Amino acid sequence: MKSAAKKWAYLGVFTALSLICFLIENLLPPLFIPGARIGIGNVFIMLAVVLYSLPEAALLLIAKCLLSALFGGVISLFYSAAAGAVSLVITFVLVRAFSGKISVTAIAAVSAVVHNLTQLCVFALVTRAKETFIYAPYLALAGVAAGTVTGLIAFIILKYFPFETKESS
Repeated sequence: MKSAAKKWAYLGVFTALSLICFLIENLLPPLFIPGARIGIGNVFIMLAVVLYSLPEAALLLIAKCLLSALFGGVISLFYSAAAGAVSLVITFVLVRAFSGKISVTAIAAVSAVVHNLTQLCVFALVTRAKETFIYAPYLALAGVAAGTVTGLIAFIILKYFPFETKESS
């Protein structure tokens, strides 16, 4: 299989796996905070950032957000798209600037915190309820925990699966 075809095949599989993880996780009760989830589907966004380019990872994020909205409700699209976009950019910058200096796990933890706090900001803007910021410390801690889990999964996948990247082609 040609390199470009293989890359797009991987991105398609990452999109499908991301959506499947989202759907399974939605069947489970939330963690300690209402609405809090680990976000296992975000592992595949992280893989796309590490293995490919920002536009390719963004396409994966857009597909995940749109498909998730079909199953999770359109209102969730606003929260997930905004938070996903901000955390995607942060992840990309950290991966490119600190590759080899900071672990994928640490980058995923930072990204998850940014994701949670961005969702909180969007919620506060939509509802005009500043009181919601009282949840910020809890969401930051939940983000560290969730990001550590997703980062460890991404680390294991990157370590044990032979991906062909743009550098190796």
